[in-house]
Amino acid sequence: MAGVRQILKRRSAAENICKVTGTMETISAVRYRRYYKRWAQGVDFYDSLARLAYLMITAKQTINHPLLAENESKDSALVIIGSDRGLCGAHNHNIFRLLDVHINMARRFGRKLHIYAKGAKVLSHLNNMGVEPAGKYDDFDEVPGLDKTKQIAEGFIEQYINARIGRLSIVYTRFFSGAHQQAQTLSVLPVAELIDDLTTRATVIWPWELSFEDFLLSPSAEEVFESLVHMMVSTVIQGCFLEAALSEHMERVVAMRSATDNAEEMIENLTKEYNRARQTQITTELLDIIGGVAPP
Repeated sequence: MAGVRQILKRRSAAENICKVTGTMETISAVRYRRYYKRWAQGVDFYDSLARLAYLMITAKQTINHPLLAENESKDSALVIIGSDRGLCGAHNHNIFRLLDVHINMARRFGRKLHIYAKGAKVLSHLNNMGVEPAGKYDDFDEVPGLDKTKQIAEGFIEQYINARIGRLSIVYTRFFSGAHQQAQTLSVLPVAELIDDLTTRATVIWPWELSFEDFLLSPSAEEVFESLVHMMVSTVIQGCFLEAALSEHMERVVAMRSATDNAEEMIENLTKEYNRARQTQITTELLDIIGGVAPP
């Protein structure tokens, strides 16, 4: 059995760990609630954009837009959204797994991949792989503001229109619910694939329920779609950052709660072990005293 002092040191270490994990759980829980409220308020807006875009591209009168059609570029842009801090379960591991798949597939088919990274953990992983990112998003904390989001979106749109990239994808952790988050790749450009993805994950749209011909537009459909597609790309990019942050904090809450429970269980077991060791020590001392004063 370990000595009393060793047991006390182990219990003190477990108590310190319990304080740290409990604090981290509280911080992430507060941020989770803040991001969740923001995410829940935007769901209907995202779905409305998706339905409107779907109605426009499925209208009898075809809309021709450079972001709808594929271009000749063989380069692809990939935005990777990870975390700056660890202790959030398999959050970053799942992102790295998808990132490795994209890099290997690009090498296999001879395509050039421009990687834009968010998160210290992602940058460290890329550095270990010997991959230099084309861009780093380190000028904002977790979710970019509207101006920054628009800047990011317009930069990729310009690259796509000028055929410097032929595809834009985002690897992030999608938030489904408090019990389910999953790393996935979202295709943003060409925008036809994005609209298809958004409509399948939004409210079901029946083609004969409503048609775009039911609307009287001013200005023209092409002008409306021009504004809509820029808004959609910008909104989706910000939404991916938001869902990634939301998922990260949810996973950290779960991980830290489990760590806190384990630390508390360890403290309880060490306390019992300490009591037994202390009782054994007292009994031994009493026996020594009794043996010392007993008559020969």
